[in-house]
This record gives sequence, structure tokens and C-alpha cells, in this order.
Amino acid sequence: MAVDDAGLERLRDDLLAAIRVSEHRIRGEFTGAISASEARLGARIDASAAETRRHMGGVVAEGLKSDIALGAEAVVTLTERLGAEMRAGVEVIDRRLLRVETRLLSSPEPS
Repeated sequence: MAVDDAGLERLRDDLLAAIRVSEHRIRGEFTGAISASEARLGARIDASAAETRRHMGGVVAEGLKSDIALGAEAVVTLTERLGAEMRAGVEVIDRRLLRVETRLLSSPEPS
């Protein structure tokens, strides 16, 4: 049986053309799937970033405001307490000084 070189060449060319068409179709499908995956992933990242910003701007900021307010209240309370203690201390010193003055003024002067 004789081999038909021309027929084999046509078969080869037909197979190569079919392979190229399949390759082009498969590449297109992969490219489309990758693009869709990238879009979905990008949307998820954007949603996560927005949620993080909302959380930081809302929940965390409110917590910080609350902590700062508590700290300010503590400073006011301590300032008032320190002021009261200092006034009490000054009153004690003032009474002692008044007693010393009274003693000095009531004592006879040495001759």
C-alpha cells in the first residue's frame, strides 16, 4: 500500500489548524475566567477596605473618644482633689502661723 504524501500533509495541516482554533478558544476561556476572578477579588478587597474604614472611623474612634473623656474626667477629679488638699494644708499652716504671731505679740518683750 502506497502512502499518499499529499493526503498526509493535508491531514497534518487540518490537525494543526484545529489545534490552533482549540488553543485560541481555550486561551480566551482562561483569560475570561481570570478576568472575572480578578474583578470578584477586587470587589471583595474594596468591600473589606470599606468595612475596615467604617470600623476604624466608627467603632474604634468612638472607643477612643470614650477613653479620652474618661482620662479628662480623671484629670479634673485629681486636680480638684489636689486643690482641696492644698487648701487644707495652707489652712493648717495659716492657723499655726496665726498661733505663732499671737504668742509673739502677747509675749512680753525682753528687756
